[in-house]
Formats: sequence, structure tokens, C-alpha cells
Amino acid sequence: MADDEKKNGETELEKKNGETELVKDLDMSSIDEEDDSFNACNFVFLEQISDRITSFVQGVFHRIGGFCGRYPWASLLIGFAIFALPLVGLRRYHEETNASKLWVPSNSRAVGDARMSEQWFPAMLRVVRVIITADGGDVLTPEALTRAVELDESIKNITVQSEGENGTTVDLSFAQVCYHAGPQCMQMSILQLWQYDKATIQKLTKQQILTAIHQSKSSGSSRMGMSVDVVQYLGGVEVSSSASGGQTETEIESAEAMSMTYFIQTYENRLNPEPYVLEWEQRFLDTCSEGIEGYSVYYLAVRSFSDIGGGTIKGDLRFLGVGYILVILYLTINLGNLNFLESKCLVALGGIVCIVMSMAFSVGFSSLLGFAAGPLNRLLPFLLLGIGVDNMFVFVAAYDNLSSEEKGFEVSEKIALMVKHAGVSILITSLTDFSAFAIGASTIIPSLRSFCLFSAFGIVGVFLVTLFFFTGILTYDQKREKANRNACLFCCKLPSDYSRNECSKRPLFYRFFDHIATTVLALLPVKIVVVVVALLLFAIGLAGTVQIEQDYQEDWFIPEGNYFYDYIQISKQYFQSDGDEAFVFFGAVDYYANDEKLLWLPEELGAMPQIASSRIDFWLTAYYGWLNQTTDASVIDSTDSKRRPKDADEFIRLLNLFLQRPSGMKYERDINMNEEQTVITSSRMLVWFYKTSKSSEGIEAMDNSRAIVDSVGLGNENAFIYSRILLTWEGFTVIRAELFRNVGLAFAVVFLVCMILIANIITVLLVLCCVVFTMVEVVGVLYFWGLTINVVTTINIVLSIGLVVDYAAHIGHSFMLASGSKQQRVRRCLRAMGAAVFNGGITTFLAFLPLIMSKSFVFSTFFKVFLLVAFCGLFHGLVFLPVALSWFGPAPYLSVQRQKEKQQYTAATDV
Repeated sequence: MADDEKKNGETELEKKNGETELVKDLDMSSIDEEDDSFNACNFVFLEQISDRITSFVQGVFHRIGGFCGRYPWASLLIGFAIFALPLVGLRRYHEETNASKLWVPSNSRAVGDARMSEQWFPAMLRVVRVIITADGGDVLTPEALTRAVELDESIKNITVQSEGENGTTVDLSFAQVCYHAGPQCMQMSILQLWQYDKATIQKLTKQQILTAIHQSKSSGSSRMGMSVDVVQYLGGVEVSSSASGGQTETEIESAEAMSMTYFIQTYENRLNPEPYVLEWEQRFLDTCSEGIEGYSVYYLAVRSFSDIGGGTIKGDLRFLGVGYILVILYLTINLGNLNFLESKCLVALGGIVCIVMSMAFSVGFSSLLGFAAGPLNRLLPFLLLGIGVDNMFVFVAAYDNLSSEEKGFEVSEKIALMVKHAGVSILITSLTDFSAFAIGASTIIPSLRSFCLFSAFGIVGVFLVTLFFFTGILTYDQKREKANRNACLFCCKLPSDYSRNECSKRPLFYRFFDHIATTVLALLPVKIVVVVVALLLFAIGLAGTVQIEQDYQEDWFIPEGNYFYDYIQISKQYFQSDGDEAFVFFGAVDYYANDEKLLWLPEELGAMPQIASSRIDFWLTAYYGWLNQTTDASVIDSTDSKRRPKDADEFIRLLNLFLQRPSGMKYERDINMNEEQTVITSSRMLVWFYKTSKSSEGIEAMDNSRAIVDSVGLGNENAFIYSRILLTWEGFTVIRAELFRNVGLAFAVVFLVCMILIANIITVLLVLCCVVFTMVEVVGVLYFWGLTINVVTTINIVLSIGLVVDYAAHIGHSFMLASGSKQQRVRRCLRAMGAAVFNGGITTFLAFLPLIMSKSFVFSTFFKVFLLVAFCGLFHGLVFLPVALSWFGPAPYLSVQRQKEKQQYTAATDV
């Protein structure tokens, strides 16, 4: 009888309002439970503890909701205070830009080597480069060289202004900003063969050019205090072979490209130079952009990476605004009904304000604790948007699903019940998300640690701001609706006879999921198809996951259609050996006693396939070469029969003499001595790594070169190889392990938190199964999409775990609160949470949708990852998990069963 009245009431309510309400855990059908063979897995003791915790937490949320419902203005103030108080930390905000502090473990060898190399040889020069091509023709012609020297003159005519003494402004010429090697500016180009003299070059013939190059190649040429091997400045070289004296000689006939390199002096820091240095580089770029008639000019400066790469990321942040607008429109349509009374357009706008406040909370609180932000923290708004919107839909769904009796209560009590029911659900997801990111913060990769910390605090901010500020907004909105005021212009009252349009009376999403659960997912053939599809997707994902490679190239950050990208492509085509500069550093060792070991190093390193042997330049090799070639009698008398200094003192004395010679001047920058010039405190040897096409090649080059240097036996503190590219390669060695470590720890934390709050091993395992399936599929499809494991994809994968957990955990928790047969409980949990979860996934997708137009590697990767997360996560959370629960789902909570028995007893007593 009670059941009939209840059903009649529901039918009457549906006819009247067109709304399908949720049957709450304390107001369920009295259909008998099926025999459940999985009840033994309910961990009764843990469930009893969880029951008490849940009851206590629900009580707390009920009191918080009651307070917010009675005093919405105070609720808004509390929410505003949560946002405002951490803002004092913005004074300590700092974004880290140093690569060694972002992508490389702080205790790694590369970081220590970087610190020591900077101490011995501070990076005080910046490099700018030009490549000139003849568009398939020949640059080794008088006309091409004339055009090149004219461009060189234009570059050297650049002047910039700098602040002088007493605040005066002075003009600085190229000779004043360049890096000097001896008395002249250091630069590298084939034009050095003719001392950059335009008149001389104009008079050259083709044969004279080739002869000069051949002579330089065979005997070397000393210009500007530097030995010139001009072949390395030419690309697309065509050679001819001839036999002479029983040997085959090659001669250069033509070249399709030439390079010119300039070195600019900075007195502060290479990465943060004086303003006039940045101004000179900008004018250099402007000069080169004018081009040369009949030839193509490609150019690059140190500032180009931050200008183009960083500018692309910052420019694409406009898509964030577009995504937020799409989300606001979607929230306006789906949070309420499309009529002037029940629309929630202002609530949607308030929800976005909550997310912005949460972002500020995250940044302010993290900065207050002294944590530095990283460049990839720009992804934080998307994460908080996805989680925040999901929480909002859960709140609104809880309000809409109040029973007919509860909907007759006062607004304050309805808000209290809403927070009571929704609070536990978002607490579960917030705790799992927070715990996953908190564990991720233990990573040894600084940029990933920074992102996880900011995300963890952001999730706390979303939870607290939603609990108070959003609840206050909802309370005022319900009071507005009760007062019959316009949803958009709340200061205006609607007519007393205002009637809602029929379309807005139909809760389409609720009816849709009710239909799916009762007529589609209830069919055995459909269930079988769902499981087969899920297993097929998992198999595809697993196949890709085991094959995905680890790779990363800096130029991925550079979009197409700009001078930087064009330079990279032409450099790869013509100057493969123009890879990454490196140095072997030596400390205060006995150079005289260890000279044989040190002279052995260039030969061994040059034998490596990843190192350009022709570009190794070691002062000790040049010094001993000079000793063997000199005709100075005083020098010869100070050496033994092998032209080796007689003792350590002579070694230093003759070295100082060599550094004063034209052939030795350039090595002054590679040797540090004490004030008396009697002891070498540190020195270095120049090495060039070839460009690598894969990170594995870079790791191999790093490991092999380190092994060779270490084999000298001087100790890592006195002999090591270092380059900025080694920081990248060092990060490669740990990124894959860190990815699986963080994902594994996140899974473990999700399992533990869900076990405490859901307290059922079967439900938790099914939820975790959905998370695992989704993540494997995401990583696997990334492989087929052509992406690799790198810092960007790692952060995206770790970030996505939080959203994936939300999709499944809400359904699992709702299933445990429902009574009836398994299929009926699936229907009720989908009616209760299906729309909220679906809307959360769709809004996440809409937020990312504008990124499809992004040219940034970071944001385009982000779009691909979260497109997969939205699709796979929603499929497993809303389709696969309900099917699995309908077969293997455990009995509901003990409290639900006791309440049901109480209702049955009451109904029988009434009869």
C-alpha cells in the first residue's frame, strides 16, 4: 500500500512537473534484494567504520549546508575569504625559467656539472647565426660572397643605446657588444678567409674562391687569432675526386649554403642579459629579415626561443577564454531549465568565478609556501575547470533529486540536504584527486613536482570555494526562484501567471539515462557488446602502450610559419654537424704529469659517432702542436727531444708564451690561472655533438662521452663533460620511470582513499579497473597518434588521472547508496549521477575544444590527451562500469539495508 502511494505520487509528480526524481537511499523501493554471492567481500568491519565516518561527514555537511542556506551572505564572505587570504602569497610568486631547475632532477650529475662549469666559466656570450642559401644554386661565387659580406656589414653597423655613467645614454657599436677573441671580435664564417674585405671579395673569381677554400682545408688558415676550417661553414657541398701521388684527394666544387656566426658579450648572465644585448639581437633579426635579393636568408638569435616558443604558448592562452565561454553557455543551458524562472545563467557565471577564485587560491597558497611555478602550470586552469564544473553539476543534481517531500521544505533546509548528499560525493573525488597529486609531488622532476603541488592546492581551493561560495550563490538563486524573479534580471519579477514552456519541463538528461539503464544496458546482448568493446579498446591501448617511445625535441615547441622554424629546418638540411656545443672541463689538476691522458681524450671522443671530430678544439693539443712546429730557439731549448716541456714550470712558462702568439690567443678564454699566472686553476676543451633525431641517441652520446672522460682517472670533480643539451638528455633518463612511478602511486592512493570512503572491495576494484582501462587506452592511442613519452605528455597523463577517477567514483558511490536488484540500482545511480558525470565530461571537452586550433606543442598535446580522456573516461564510467556493476556489484551499504528494513517494517505496521 505504501509502495502504491509512493508510485502514484511519483507518477503524479512526473505528470505535473515533467521531472523524474531520484529515489534516495533512505526512500527506496521495497523490492527484495537478489541473492548476492559477493556480500562476503564487503569488508564488514571496514564498512562499519566507513559508515560511521560517512554518517559523521554527512552530519557535518548538513550543518554547513544549513548555515549556508540560512546565511548565504556569510557563506559568500567565507568563500571570498578562502580566495582572498592566500593572495598575500602572490608577492612571493616566482616562475622558474632555468632549464636545469625545471626538467632535470636536482640531485642529477648534469645539475652538479652545470653548477661547477658556471663557477669556472660563467656563460657570458650569446650566439646569433645566419644561413644563406642559393635556392639550389651555388654560394661559392663572387656575387654570393659579395651579398654575404654586405649583409655582414649591415649587421656590424647595428648600434644600440645603453645607460652610461651618471644616467647618460651612450651608443654602442658592434665592436663594443661583441665577444672578443684576442683584439678582434669573434665570429665564424667563410668570409674570414678574406678578412671580411668587400673590395677583395668583389675581385675574386670562382677559381680563386675554390683555391682559397682548398688551401684552408689542407693547411688551415689563421684569421683574427683563430684557426679557420671553412668547410664546417658550408652546407650542401659538392666535391670532386682526383688521384695524386697514389692518394685520392677531394676538392670542393660548390656549396648550396653558408653560415655566419656572431658572438655577443654579456656581463650579467647569458639567459638574463643586459637590455642593450636584447635590443641588439632584435635589430639583428630585423636586419636579416630584409633578406638578400636572389638568395634566401635564415636567421636565429638566443632570444628567438622565448620570443617564438614562449610567445606561442602565451598567445594560445586566448583559447582558454574561448573554452570558458563555451563552458558558461553549456552550464547556462544544462544547470537549469530553459525558461526565465528556472534558468541558472547567473549561477553558471558564478560557477566560473568560483573556478577563477580557486586558481588564485592555488597560486597564492603555493607561492606563500615558497614553491616556484613552472611554465606548464599554465595548464592548471583547464584542470580546475574540469574538476570544478563536475562538482557544480553534482551539487545541482543533488538539489534536483530531492524527494517530493523534501522539495516542500524551506530553502535553507533544501540547501542543507543538497550539501549533505553532494558533499560526500565530491569529498571522495576531491580526496582522491588531492592524494594523487600530492603523491605526484614526490617526483624528482622539478617541473612535474611544481605542477602537482599547484594542482593539489587548486583542488583544495575548488572544494572549499564550491562548498561555500557556490552554495551561497545557489541559495540566493533558489530564493530568487521562490520570489518569482527573472533568472537573468533578478531585480525584475515575473508575472504571477507566468507559465514555463513545455520544452523546459522535460529533464532530458534524466530521462535519457533512465532510458539507457532500463531498455538498453539491461539487455544481455548489449552488455556483451559493451564488454567486448571495452576489452577491444583496452587491447588496442595496451598494444600502443608497450610500443610508445621516449623522445623529445626542443624544436617541437616552435610552430610552423615563422623565421625560427624555417631556420631549424634549413639547419637540419645543411648543417647536421652544427648540433650542440659542449665542453670537457678540467679542474686544478697536474696538466704536465697527465698530458698523455689529456691528449688521448680528443682522439677517443672524436671516434664517437655522435661527436663531430673535426670540431674538437683543445688548447693542449694546439699548444703541443705549436711546440712541435715553432722555430724559436729559446722554446726548443726548453723542451726535450719529443718537444715536450722539460718540467712543470717550463710547461706553464711556455704555455703563457703560446697564449700570446696569434695561434694561441683564442685559447685565453679556455684557461683560468691564478693571479701570478703560475698555476692552471681550470680549463676546458670544445666538443660538438651532432644533431640527434631521437632522445635515445642523445642518452647514448651522454653516457659514452662521460665514460670516456671518467676513464682518464682524474675524478668527476676534476674532469667532466657538460652542455646544456645534457640537461635535456639527463631528464630523458628518468622521465619514463617517473611517469610509471607517479601513475602507479596515484593508482595506489586512489585505491586506498576509495577503500576508506566507499569501503567495498568489489566496487573499488571496478572503479579502479575503469581508471586503469582509460589510462592504458589514452597512452596507447597517443602512440598511434605519433606522440611520445616526454615531460609534456607525462604531466598531461598524471593530470588526467584526477578527471578519470571522477567519472567512475561518482557512479560507484551512488550504486552503493541504492537498494533493490542490481539492475534497479544501476538505473537509480545513472538517474542520480549519470547526467552530472556526463555534463562534467562534456564541459571538460568543451573547455579543451578551442585548443584544436593551437599551434603550441603543449596545448595541442593537451587537447589530444583530454579528448581521449573525455571519450574513454565517459565510456568506462557511464557504460562499462554500470554493466559490470549489474553483474558483479555488491550489496548496498549496511545503513541502506537497515533503512530499507525499517521502511518495510513501518509499511507492514501501517497496514
